[in-house]
Amino acid sequence: MKRILILSIFVLALMMANFVQAQDCNYFTLSKGNVFGYQNLDAKGKVTGTTTTTCLDVVKAGLATNFKVKSEYTDSKNSKPSIHEYTLRCENGNFYMDMQGFMDPKSMESLEGMELKVDSKDMMYPSVLSAGETLPNASITISASSGGMNIMNMIINITNRKVVGNESVTVPAGTFDCYKLTYDVETKMMFKTNTTVVEYINMGVGNVKTETFDKKGKVAATTVLSELKR
Repeated sequence: MKRILILSIFVLALMMANFVQAQDCNYFTLSKGNVFGYQNLDAKGKVTGTTTTTCLDVVKAGLATNFKVKSEYTDSKNSKPSIHEYTLRCENGNFYMDMQGFMDPKSMESLEGMELKVDSKDMMYPSVLSAGETLPNASITISASSGGMNIMNMIINITNRKVVGNESVTVPAGTFDCYKLTYDVETKMMFKTNTTVVEYINMGVGNVKTETFDKKGKVAATTVLSELKR
C-alpha cells in the first residue's frame, strides 16, 4: 500500500473555507457550491498535482451543521483523478474535520474490499483564533483485515498544535493576512515518520498555504491556494 500523504493539503486546505452566514462557527462555515483549487508543490517548488474541492451540501443535524465535500486530486501527468468525499462539522461554535480526510485517496482505494475499523479524534478549530493559543490534539487509527486476518494498522497522531502569530502570505490566488499555526505529525505504519506542519489561515478565506517539514527541518511539500469560487 502506498504511504499516507501526511496532512496532504489538498484535503486539509479545504476544511476551512467561505465565511458566509457565520452563525455557528463564526468564520469556519462553508456554503454549498464553494470551490477551492490548490497546487501541491514538492521540495523544489515544482507542481506535483492539483486539488479541487467542492462543498456538495450543507445539512443541519440537531445542534450541528454537517458540510459534505468532494476533493478531486490530479497529479502532474493529468492521470485519472482520485476522488474522495468526506464530512466536516460545525458544533457548539467549533469546526471539526473528519480525520479520514487526512488519508491519501489512492491509499484508501487500495483498501477497498477489506474490513476497516476506524477510531479517530477529529481535528478541532475554534471560531476565534488568538496568537499564543494552544489547540486540541487529533488522531486516527485504521485497522484493515480480510477474512478475519489483520492486514495492517495505520496510526496518525497530531500534537503540539499552536497559534504562533500573524503573517501576510502571497499565493497564486492573491495576498492574505493569516494566522500562522504549527503542529507535529507522527505516522506509524510499517515504520514511524515524524513531520512538522505550518498552516496559514485567513479569516475570510480559510486555509491559504500549508508547509510540511521533515525531521531535519527542510521543506518536504507545500500546498497553496490557487483558485477560489464562492
